[in-house]
Amino acid sequence: MGDIFLSVRGRVLLNVEALNMTESVGNYVKHRRVPVILPSNGYTVYFVPAISGESIAHGFQETLVKMAKRNGLNVCRLCEKGIFLKSTNVNVLSDAFLKDRSLNQWLNFDSSTWENLINIKKKKEKNRTIEEKNLLQKFESKDLPNALETAIIRDCIVEDVGGFMYAEKKLDAFSLGGVKRTSNFYTGYMIPVKEALENTVIEPQLHSRYALGTPFVQEQGQMIYYVELSSAVYTFSFDLDTRYIGKTTFSYGYVGNEVVDDRIERIKVTLDAVKRFLIEFTFGAKKTRFLPVIEWESLVIAISNDIWTVPSSSTKEYIENAEKKKKKVDYNTELFVYPKDGNFEEVIVNATEKAKERLEEK
Repeated sequence: MGDIFLSVRGRVLLNVEALNMTESVGNYVKHRRVPVILPSNGYTVYFVPAISGESIAHGFQETLVKMAKRNGLNVCRLCEKGIFLKSTNVNVLSDAFLKDRSLNQWLNFDSSTWENLINIKKKKEKNRTIEEKNLLQKFESKDLPNALETAIIRDCIVEDVGGFMYAEKKLDAFSLGGVKRTSNFYTGYMIPVKEALENTVIEPQLHSRYALGTPFVQEQGQMIYYVELSSAVYTFSFDLDTRYIGKTTFSYGYVGNEVVDDRIERIKVTLDAVKRFLIEFTFGAKKTRFLPVIEWESLVIAISNDIWTVPSSSTKEYIENAEKKKKKVDYNTELFVYPKDGNFEEVIVNATEKAKERLEEK
């Protein structure tokens, strides 16, 4: 099977958006801001509206949940509800995975082996034999972390693709020291494009609740509040590396082991989630009453056999920069460009279908 690397960069015009808000100060709700440096007779710092990578990642993972359930793939009980706590501790593990089975069954250890190791752990260290010490050391440092990562990957495509972090130092009676799986997709902040930085504004809009003339507002009157809105041409970035989907990555000696029997299907469903995510713009907050006017100005999708990222869309020459890069660095890279190669949806569909074809290549 040929693994692929998918890289997306684009520019999207968002008018009247409140997609990523931060704290409320009294009745004033603030839009997220970030500092950006722009070269201009030296360097000038601007504080501009932004949409965080966390917001984008949450939206993508919600889309992945829907696509996975539609295709009968495993999703844990918390992720399927959009609660992406991602195996943080034993309580999260229990709620997500262990409703109808014991921990050792879920980790695929037989009861006798598990009980024997627990009995060794209960002994004082000075009372353990050399064989018992070696067995326990191997179990806690290699076998248990690998079993935990394997079980999570097997039973939840979201944590397989999006990673997780088990942060507790113990699992049941055993020392663990934490288990981390790095996400297989990457995204970052959306910020205004370079030529628009100086002209970006954030404007508060006045709103009110409650109806005058009713008995419900006699004591306090109407409730007024302000929501900050912004309009800008934003950058967009998203990468997907399929190399380790369905494979373990944490424990030395087990890295790259394929631990699911539906790996190709998982990758295809993930690609379908990317397609839907881009076309339907399935992320961002406050969309029930502040649905922005969305218009993609341009988009580049690169499909490669190795890591190959499209240059930043911060500069308007990013499409030309991508084509120049391909001439110098090419890992069987194909570029799909909007508007050059067709309408927006057509470009995305063609790119994802090509990526699926690559999966079958030897």
